[in-house]
Formats: sequence, structure tokens, C-alpha cells
Amino acid sequence: MGDKFRDNELFNTAHVMILISYTIFSTVLILESLLLSWEKWALVIVIAGLSISWVIHIRQRISGYIRLWVYSVLMMGTFFFYGVHTTSTFDLAVVMGAVIIIYTMTGVKALIKLCVVTYCVTMAYEVWTLVMDGNAFTPLDVSRIMLHYAIIFMIGWVSTVIIDKWHAVLGSADNQISELGDATTRLSDFLANVSHEIRTPINAVIGLSKVCIKREKDEAIKRDLDAISAGGKRVYEQISDILDYSEIDRGNLAVNYEDYMISSILNDIVTEIRPYKNPRLELVIDVDPSVPSIMNADVYKLKKILWHLIMNGLKYTREGGVYVRISTKPHEYGVNLYIEVTDTGIGMNGEELDKIFDRFYQGDSGRTRTTSGLGLGMSIVYGFVYSMGGFITVESEPDEGTSVRVSIPQTVVDTSECMSVNNPEDLCIGAFLNFDKYINPQVREYYNSVVLNITRGLKVSLHRVDNIDSLKKLTKKIQLTHLFVGEEEYETDVDFMEELSKDVRIEVVANESFKLPLGSRIKILKKPFYCFPVASVLNYQSEDLEDEGKMVCRNVRVLVVDDEPMNLTVAMGIFNSYGMIVATADSGIEAISRCKRNSYDIVFMDHMMPGMDGVEAMKRIRAEASKEHDDFPIVALTANAVSSAKEMFIKEGFDGFVSKPIETEELERVLKRVLPVSVITYEKRVSEENTGEEVSKKAFERLKEVGIDTEKGMHYCQNDRGFYKSLMLQFATEALTKKVNMERYFESGDLTNYAILVHALKSTAKMIGATELSEKARLLEEAAKSSDRTYIDNHHEDMNIQYENITNGIKTAYGVDEDIASRDSHDYTTEDGEDVMEFSPDEEDVKESYKQEVNSFDDDEIMEFLPEE
Repeated sequence: MGDKFRDNELFNTAHVMILISYTIFSTVLILESLLLSWEKWALVIVIAGLSISWVIHIRQRISGYIRLWVYSVLMMGTFFFYGVHTTSTFDLAVVMGAVIIIYTMTGVKALIKLCVVTYCVTMAYEVWTLVMDGNAFTPLDVSRIMLHYAIIFMIGWVSTVIIDKWHAVLGSADNQISELGDATTRLSDFLANVSHEIRTPINAVIGLSKVCIKREKDEAIKRDLDAISAGGKRVYEQISDILDYSEIDRGNLAVNYEDYMISSILNDIVTEIRPYKNPRLELVIDVDPSVPSIMNADVYKLKKILWHLIMNGLKYTREGGVYVRISTKPHEYGVNLYIEVTDTGIGMNGEELDKIFDRFYQGDSGRTRTTSGLGLGMSIVYGFVYSMGGFITVESEPDEGTSVRVSIPQTVVDTSECMSVNNPEDLCIGAFLNFDKYINPQVREYYNSVVLNITRGLKVSLHRVDNIDSLKKLTKKIQLTHLFVGEEEYETDVDFMEELSKDVRIEVVANESFKLPLGSRIKILKKPFYCFPVASVLNYQSEDLEDEGKMVCRNVRVLVVDDEPMNLTVAMGIFNSYGMIVATADSGIEAISRCKRNSYDIVFMDHMMPGMDGVEAMKRIRAEASKEHDDFPIVALTANAVSSAKEMFIKEGFDGFVSKPIETEELERVLKRVLPVSVITYEKRVSEENTGEEVSKKAFERLKEVGIDTEKGMHYCQNDRGFYKSLMLQFATEALTKKVNMERYFESGDLTNYAILVHALKSTAKMIGATELSEKARLLEEAAKSSDRTYIDNHHEDMNIQYENITNGIKTAYGVDEDIASRDSHDYTTEDGEDVMEFSPDEEDVKESYKQEVNSFDDDEIMEFLPEE
């Protein structure tokens, strides 16, 4: 019998069936022996044989095949004892026939032969005993004996035929399974090889497109390059998914454990997901304060799990948002990390839930599908979760959204809480966040939970209002240190916010597209709004330094090390603005190699990276540099929001610490401390508002040279130089987009939209004093409305040239070399009511002075929230 057949489930079941049959047969034999007074000593052997069989079956110290032969030999001995008594002569065939049928399940033909031989020997012994005892056999007795022999031989023959057929069928099935397995393996190998081969050119596409984007000045071409880069990145991500899935499918998945901080994981995930998120959807991240600051797990797989779960939620949600809840539960081995991702999307029915972990399955697959992707996301999540010893559950209802819960065991490295701030008793935080603006009630609940956990985790008091009047009352009664404001809330009274920012640090929680007015002191905190960026803001302490102008560090060679490409892109943009020569590395090993080959003035090192973390890389770089008697500062660049992080990194040997997202003031303070004074210079901030007569005079002279009547422009602006300059810069900033659209409508002959654009140009040009350009735009508007294509063809280019000259003249006059952020104001209507909501980390932590100030409000304006400990 082949090993494959022995491993068959039917073969394994036969062991138990034979033992049960053996037990029943032995029990009946013992009872019959006692009733008929058969040999008592033989019963001891029968009981011993049965006991031995069960013991070796339970202990399973020997192979199943040998155990089966032991059972069979002992059972045949018991059968022989039964058969040697004359009362059993004509019962033997019935008993042995049943035994042979049971033994057919073993798939062992030799055991069938053993049964047949045992019957023949036993029956022959019984006949011989009868003859020796002088019993006479009638013809009927002889025929019955012959018939019983024939029946046993027939049953034995049928059983061997059945076993042969089983062997043939199972052998054929094994061959087919093997062929399918080989085909699947070859397919997985092919996908893995193709993915590896495609990675190299895709990396070139992504890298070179980024280089071209930095060099290109034409906005239209930049947008095309951005599309190329985004497409390349999407292919790269799909390649990574194919490689991950092929490893799972082939069973080659390895788990690489390393220490990590949840703050770093979330910072990287948010950076990666932000470009894909629809601005109309809310991504809400809620971290329980009790999550340990440092744990140990496979960081790559953890990131992938979060990425796929969040992206799935965003993909299948049309309105509302996605809520990510991260918490832990202590266990003897450390903690279970709980990740819950809930969306307000389209949901799934029972049939879709059953298929969700199938490879290549998508909820809306088919010719009418509305979402993109390979359908591998949930399969990868399932494989990664189980590879780390965790489990996953999914709950969903059609049109009610989906909730995915993941639990993964983690070792705890540092039990301290994952979020904290320095001197929380010195902070007084306000929040102008009107959650009622969100139509979906679940989103409102998500944000309330986030605010509550921030106050608990950071141990700070937070005063939240939901309308501008309540905010004004709050600022009169309480001296805030920080104020977090929503995007729409900021626009309710921009002037008040800008004035308040002179005394309070204000952060506007907004989407990527949000822009602040020129010269604003307010900062932008990019969505999503969650604990770690808030902690970074609160931990940052601004210094009252004299404004020496724009700080530059020209030709300073900097190496930025981070495993997240988006973080490298952001860092390159920031350091390039200081005139630095920037190089990047995406791992600690690459950073060491670069430092061996090149000389750098400063290195910025991420902490949590796969393979080799930033601390080890820093120490090895220092060791290599000491051999060459070279010394340069290495600064930690991390998203860790724990207040003790700076002390930890300095103790490890870093020269400085900068948290992500990078704050300009904090970065410049570190640069001033670690770089030689000789490499730092200051240039006049030409992009900031400057109302000095000398600067204004030179700017106005240049504006007049390109045909702008500055006196008229100032008149329209009521002689407010700052407002006039802002208007001019906004005009120049918007020019490129308007020209591109105007040219498109001109080429396509869309005179309706063309008329709208030249109408807008007519008004804005007149407002800044470009009277001649305004007049040309007016005439083109009239021609477009009257469908006078000939006039437009003859005068469009002339107007465009003057538009370009004026735009360039404005940029030159004010020293602007690149696009400056500007935005239009929008109307906003506040909700009724003037409630101030108090969030405190602990009732005892609220200072008595705060209580007195808050209590001075009217009773109907205050709602106090005290989170549970």
C-alpha cells in the first residue's frame, strides 16, 4: 500500500472502526464463554490483547501501518479461539464476512488475505476436531461447509477488487492534484518573476518623473508628469501585492519581527494614503491612550494590513468616512493589538462575505465594476494576520457599511503610553470644531471619540466650541495657548482668526488643497486629525527670535534617510527650499553605503525602518566616520509623539531631534544648533508683506513698465498697500491655470466657457490697474458672446502676450519665482447655539482658576465632558 493511500482519511478511520469491532467481538465472546463455561485462561489473553491494541492506538508511538497489523493479528487470534468451539462452526462465515468488509476500508489487500486464511485454518481445525470426535457429516453438512468457504473467498475477492479500484482512483486523483499544484506553483513563480522584472522600469518611471516634475516650469506639463508618477506608483503597489500574495500562496511567508512605535506606523500610513483619499470622505484615526509606546511585530506586514483595510474602506464608501480604531488588551505574553476599521460604505451581503478572503474576488467585479484593484487585498490581510498568530473577523450589512476587526499578539518593549506632552499643566487648548457639519451621524461619533481619547492620552484640558460667537466669548474669558480650527470654521471669520493668531498658536485642520492667506501666522494641520500630530504641535515650543529674514544653508550637503518614499519627497522639498544639496536613502544599510562613498555635512535619520533601524545605522555610520576622522551631525527624524523621545534619541547618540510632520521653526532651531555658523545666512523675505516706501517704489516702477496703472489699482484697494500686493500676487498665481483653460477653450471653439474666462480677466485686470488688458478682455468677451470667431482669432494672441508680460512683471516686482498659495474666501453659516464643551483628562486635573473662568459663562453655553479613566 502506498504512503498516499495510508494518509487517506478513510484509512485513518479504519483504525477506529477495527478497534470498535474488535472490542464488540471480544465483549460478546467473553459473555458467551462465561455462559458456556469455555476456558477461563483464554479470556485473560483476549482481554490482554484488546487492552494492548487500545494502548498502542492511544499512544501512537509506532506507525499506523504497524499498529494495524498488531490489531489484526490479535483480532485473528481471538477469532480462532471463538471458532474452535463446536457451537460456532456455522457462525464463523457470518462473523468473518463482516470482518472482511470492515478491513476493506484499510486498503490493505494483505489483511484481506489474512482474514481469509484465518477463516480457512479455523474452519479446517473445527472440521478436523469434529471428525476426531467421531461426528458423522451428512451431505447437507458438507454442502454448507463448502458454501461457507465459497462465500468467504467471494467476499475476499470482491474486497481486493474494490481496493484495487480505490488505488487506481486515488492514484489518478493524486496525479491530477499534483499537476494542478505544479501549474499553480509555475503560475505563482511566473507572477513573481514578472513582478520583479517590472519593478526595475517602474522604479525608473517613478524616479525620473519626480526629477522632471522638479525641473519643469510649465504647469500643464507638470500635471501630466504627476499623472505619470501616480500611475507608476499604482503599478508598483500592485506588483508588491502580487509578490506578497505569491509568497502566501506558496507557503513561503516569513515573519520578521522588529521593534516599532505605533506613531511611526500611523505617520507612514497616513502619508501614503493621503493622496488617494477623496476630500469629501473623512478618515478618522482613534488611538487608545493605553497602547504601549514600543511593541515588537512584523512592521511591513502590519503596515500592509492597515493599508489594505483603510483603502478598502475608502474605495467602497461614497459618503461619510472610514474610522480606524487602535487599542490593546494585556496578556501574559504582552498584548493583543486590536485594529478595527469601520466604514459607512455600501456594505456586503452574506454571499459576498463568504467570498471576501478568496483571491482575486471583488465585491463589484465584472464588466460593470466601479472600483479598481486586483482583488488581492483581503487575501493578503488574511494571510499576514494568520502568519503573525492573529485572527480576523468581518461584519457587514448591505448599505450599512463594513467593520473589520483584527487581533494580533505583540510583545511589549516599552510599557509607557504611546502619547504624551511636556508640562500639560501649562497648556490651555481650544478647539473650534463643529462636528454637526457632517451629515453622517457615525462620523460625528467618530470625531467625538477621537477628541475624548486625545484629552485622556495627553492629560490636557480642551475647550471645544462649535460656532464663532462662542469662540469669541471663550477667548475673552480664557487665555488659550493652542487652538485647533476646522477648515470651514476658519472661514467664518478670517480676520478674527488672523488677529487671534498673534497671541495663540492656531492650527487649521484641513485637506491638502486648503491654502492660507499670504503672511498668515496660522499653521495647517493636514487631515486626518488624530493624536500624534496634535502631540507634536503641543510639544513644540516656539521661541521669540528676531526675524532675520529667510534662513538659507546654501550648498550644505544633506542625506535624508527614510523607508517611506512620500516622506523622502516631502523632506527633499523642504531642504531644497533652504538651498541644500539633498541626497536620499531608503534604508539604514543604503545610508551606511552612501556615507562611505560620499561626504555629507548633516544626516537626517528616520528611526523605525525595516532591516536596520535608525539607531543602529547611526552608530555604524559614526563608527565608519571615526576611522576617517570625519565628524558630522546626525539628527533623528521621527513621528514619535512621546515627550521623552527627544531625550531617548539624544542619549542614543543623535545630535538633534526633529519630529514629523516637520515644523519649520523646529527644523531651523536644530539647524542653527548643529551646523557651523558660517554656512547659515539670511535673505530678505521678499514674499512677505513689506509696506516700506523703498520696496513699494521699486515694485510700482516695475509694474508701470508692464502697463499697470498702480494709482488706479491702489484706489480700488482704498490705498491699502498690503491688500494691493496680495491682490497682485493672487492675480499672478492664478494666471497660469486661467491661461491654460483659456487656450483650451480657444482651440476647441468653446466660446461659452471662453467668454466666462475673459469676463473674469476683464474684472481682475481692472482691479489691479491693468486697464489696457481689461479692455482687450472686454472686447474678446463681446466677440465670444456674439460668436465672432474672426475677431477672436485676430486678437486672442495679442491679449495673451500682454497677460503673460503683466504676470511676469508682477512676479519680478515682488521677487516671486514660484507659485504662491492663495485662496478665495467662501461664505459660511454657523449653527445656532453657543456651546463650549470641556474635555478634561481627569476631573482633579482641572485647575481651580480654569473652573472659575469657565463658570463665568452662562449656564446654557457650557457642556462639560469628563472622560473615564
